[in-house]
Order: sequence, then C-alpha cells, then structure tokens
Amino acid sequence: MCYNTWHTPAVEFDMGFSIGENVGPYRIVEQLGSGGMATVYKAYHAALDRYVAIKVMHAAFKEDPSFLARFQREARIVARLEHPHIVPIHDFSEHDGQPYLVMRFIEGDTLKARLQAGEPTIEQSVDLLRPVCRALAYAHEQGVLHRDIKPSNILITSQGMVFLTDFGLARIAQAGESTLSQDVMLGTPQYISPEQAMGGAVDVRADVYALGVMMYEMLAGCLPFSSPDHEELMRQHISSAPQAPSARCPGSRIPPALEDLVMRCLAKPPGARPKGMGQVLSVLSSL
Repeated sequence: MCYNTWHTPAVEFDMGFSIGENVGPYRIVEQLGSGGMATVYKAYHAALDRYVAIKVMHAAFKEDPSFLARFQREARIVARLEHPHIVPIHDFSEHDGQPYLVMRFIEGDTLKARLQAGEPTIEQSVDLLRPVCRALAYAHEQGVLHRDIKPSNILITSQGMVFLTDFGLARIAQAGESTLSQDVMLGTPQYISPEQAMGGAVDVRADVYALGVMMYEMLAGCLPFSSPDHEELMRQHISSAPQAPSARCPGSRIPPALEDLVMRCLAKPPGARPKGMGQVLSVLSSL
C-alpha cells in the first residue's frame, strides 16, 4: 500500500532504517512511503505475530528540538485518540538515537491512489467522507486539530473501512492560540486554509477548509487552486475565489446540497464556514 502521507520537498534525506534491520522488537520488512519529515516502514513484530507501520523522523531533523518535540507530541496526542476511523498508535521509542512511532498497519490504498485511478464516484465519495468527518469530529471534541487533511492521509482497506492517519501536525486546540510562523508551511500548500497560510490563529474551521479542498478534488477531479509556486498557491487560498466544482466538471450531476457544502467549507472568512464537522456530517448524512 502507499503511505506517502507528507508533502516532499526537493531535499535528499537519510531514510533511517534498513530492510531486515531489527528495531526494538520489530523487524523492518519494506519501505511504504517517505516525505518531508519522516519515512514509514512496514515491520513485523514476531512476539505478537503481526505487522505494524513504523514512522521514523529523518535524521536531518533529529537534532532539532522543535521537530523532536513535535514528533513526541504526535505520539502522546494520537495515542489517546481512540476511534474506529483513526489509525491507532501502538508504541513510541528510539533506536540508535532515532525516535520512531509504531502504528497499526492498514492493508489497502490511500484516497490519493483511488483518485489517481479515476475513483471514486460521487456516491462513493460521500460514503468515504462520512467516516472521515466522524473521526475529525471526535478529534475536535478531544481538543485536537489535524492540520494536514488531504487524500494521502485517508487510508481505505479492501473491505471499505476508512481510516484517518498522520496527526503529525496536530496541536492542542486552545482559544486564541496563534500558529507559530515556522509552522505555517507544515501544512500541505494545496490544502492549507487562508488563516493558516497567513500565520493567523487556527481552530476547527481550518480543518473544515482543508476537508472542503479535498471534497472539491473528489467531486471535480482537480484542486480548486494550483500553482508550482507555493507562495502563489497560498495567495490563491487567501484571496482567490474558486470556481464551483460543477463548472470544472460539466455533466457531473453533483447534488446541489453537496456543492453548496463544499463552497461554504471553502469560504475565506472562517466565520462563513460550517462551525464544525457536525454540521458537515449533517449535510453528508442527508444525501
């Protein structure tokens, strides 16, 4: 399966672990994916006779206290999230100075892979989005923002089970908390909310916006904004009005209520968006 869950800059990294290497009680089997902050491997736990996914931070970051603290925070935050549609955390440790996170191994595809294959249909999209919204609603109730919602962070099993993964950018949601300037680009630019792009305070409505971008992509077959220049892309998120998905994909028969939901999620002012995932789920459940 594909675990390419991070935006990857044009930088070469030491990938951390080797195939066949023993990391604590786990034996590395294969590399599943890699990105700007970490690499994910499939590993085997012999004592429990099960496969797991191991996420290790790139060596380039391990001496940086801010990245190490972020990685450790991910372990603590996500480990306490217990929901049927959130990938559970099994363990957190270090190996030869490399911190790593052990997660449940999900056999299947990412939503990104499904989209690249020309799937899903509108009806299938709505079915996939409902569990994602339930997972986010639960996380928000626990005071946790995801901050990097995108198709590569949605895992789908062959049985159709849907899981939300990679809360690596999650932060405890506190009233009035401002995004640190160095955090701004840690979201994926294609899905970043206007307020996050501007370095302003963020709350659950930033996740609503990112979900709106992902819904748009699922319905229209393309992103609402695109540019090879990240600064230009963020400017578009901040100030450009997106076309309606039906205008980008004529004849798609997108239900009006669904298109209206997507456009409200993509509103520039956070106050014009749905207040939370409960409101988004309410519309999706009515379709």
